[in-house]
Amino acid sequence: MRRAISITVLSAVAGLAQAQSASPYDCSNFLTYGTSVEKTRSDFHASPETQAWNWFVCLNQPTAQGSPNRVWEGLKPSSQVFLPNGAPPQPYLPEQPAPDAVLEQARQLGMNLDRTFHDLDSTLQVDGLPLLMGGQVPEAQRGQPVRFLLQMGQGTFDYIVQKQVYNMNGQYALTSDLKFPETSWEVKTSWIWIGTDATFKQQLENDGYYVIQAYYPHQNQYQVGYAALSGMHVINKLSPEWIWTTFENVNNHKYTVTNAVPATPMTNTTGPTPPSIPVNSSFQGNYPDLSKYELIGVEFKPVTQVLANSQLESAFQDTSSCLACHGTAAYSKQKGYFNFAMKEDGGIVYPTTPLPASDFADYNKLDFVWSLKRAQWQR
Repeated sequence: MRRAISITVLSAVAGLAQAQSASPYDCSNFLTYGTSVEKTRSDFHASPETQAWNWFVCLNQPTAQGSPNRVWEGLKPSSQVFLPNGAPPQPYLPEQPAPDAVLEQARQLGMNLDRTFHDLDSTLQVDGLPLLMGGQVPEAQRGQPVRFLLQMGQGTFDYIVQKQVYNMNGQYALTSDLKFPETSWEVKTSWIWIGTDATFKQQLENDGYYVIQAYYPHQNQYQVGYAALSGMHVINKLSPEWIWTTFENVNNHKYTVTNAVPATPMTNTTGPTPPSIPVNSSFQGNYPDLSKYELIGVEFKPVTQVLANSQLESAFQDTSSCLACHGTAAYSKQKGYFNFAMKEDGGIVYPTTPLPASDFADYNKLDFVWSLKRAQWQR
């Protein structure tokens, strides 16, 4: 049985992240911004891209010396927050184990039972479409969807529980806008499914992918195996509009494809942004284990901006803005959730500029947290 360790302790033992300068970045309690929120905010504004990389490194440090798990793996998955029939979630800690059927399969496969197993239960992007695997993947994997995982930090979780918005009943009862604490974090990741193909697993590891143990439900049972990290959104509430950072593996074009006919390699059309490029080079040189990941960019100002992760917003990169889209997170008793899809030239586009407050009359704003849309009615 794994020993429960608080997120505060996890981040305290996570080690030091090397900033762009010669001075190391202290990962101690980074999820609560160390000893000073204001210093962290000042460091961020001095170089948003450097701070984004510092957080990425801290999240990817081992939870403890010798641990097979990284810090981000201890965050709470949304599947354990927004439960069937709107049931209240279990406490943030201890970490909930994988289902017995998953662990039994894992034991038979010779997997590490002391390592976390992640539930990759989602395959659809915001536009309702999957991103497909292709290119240099094994024939059996061609056309399979990239899978997704959404997690939250303890500050986010505690506020959701406090406001009882983990179900639709709580959201329906809202009488004012939500305001998450500045210690709120969310991490959304994308995963190339490996399964049990040892050769494919080694191929991806050689291309610099971080590989996890994972599972997903399939036809009343579970598929258990390995998956490779292709993309990661890291967001926190250090800024009122939140801070949005996104990373990808540089080799994603080898393994994921567009929905064109014929399919072509999936690439990012929005970055890396010019300020990200030199910072990427610096951190990639300092961290061999992360050297095949690159920062695509950072958003934090409520202005017109296009920024996307090719693995998480693949088909609508040219109309993707994390801040603008999440800024529409809102719920109305009469109208339901705000619809941020806009019709244009016979198709659908998404906002790249924050919408005016007048668009949200009769809505309660959800403070950029669209994951609340996963809530169910209490039965």
